[in-house]
Amino acid sequence: MIHFIKDGQFAITAFGGVIGVGKAVVSGLVSTITILVLTLYFLASLPQVINIGLRFVPATRRDRVSKLTNAIVARIGSFVGGQAIIAALAATFILIMGLIVGMPYPGPLAMVVLICGFIPLVGHFIGMSIVTVVSLTDSLTTAAIALGAYIVYVQIENYVITPRIMRKSLAIPGLVTIIAALLGASLLGLVGGLLAVPIAAAVLLILDEVVFPRADQA
Repeated sequence: MIHFIKDGQFAITAFGGVIGVGKAVVSGLVSTITILVLTLYFLASLPQVINIGLRFVPATRRDRVSKLTNAIVARIGSFVGGQAIIAALAATFILIMGLIVGMPYPGPLAMVVLICGFIPLVGHFIGMSIVTVVSLTDSLTTAAIALGAYIVYVQIENYVITPRIMRKSLAIPGLVTIIAALLGASLLGLVGGLLAVPIAAAVLLILDEVVFPRADQA
């Protein structure tokens, strides 16, 4: 009886842990979707916002500020575009792999991986966990194949795909990217992690275009 009670308590604790992880994952995905939707709305109205903001700048500096603002927007846009390409490639891989190995719900899982692709640092871990757990509902073999293939793809993405795409779209050192993402996530959670890298890119551009030239002239 004691062993039965202990086993029952262990099962309840384990189930509660799984539910907690599931809630955290769902919450993260919902937050990411919300941020992406709000970002699209913001980008659609960005030209009007910039024009209104420039009217508060003195006329003598308006042209300079306008060029710098457009450069910042272009750099952030390049980062978002590059990240979207990387996420789309990962989602396409999951879709094709799922169809080949007979993974359950390959389409919805590909969409989950697409969304996770915008989450810095832990996005692939979340996507990999969801893909593996769903694949377990089919068979252990399917889950093992899905997990192994996903791990191989992540390595290819980290060392081949991402450097090639981000080298062209975002001039920011890799170490700065990691530090910015960690700092943003620690301060503002998921939102901070998503916004940290574009903000770091904007700060580097301001340093290159404004701060460093003035320091050289001093």
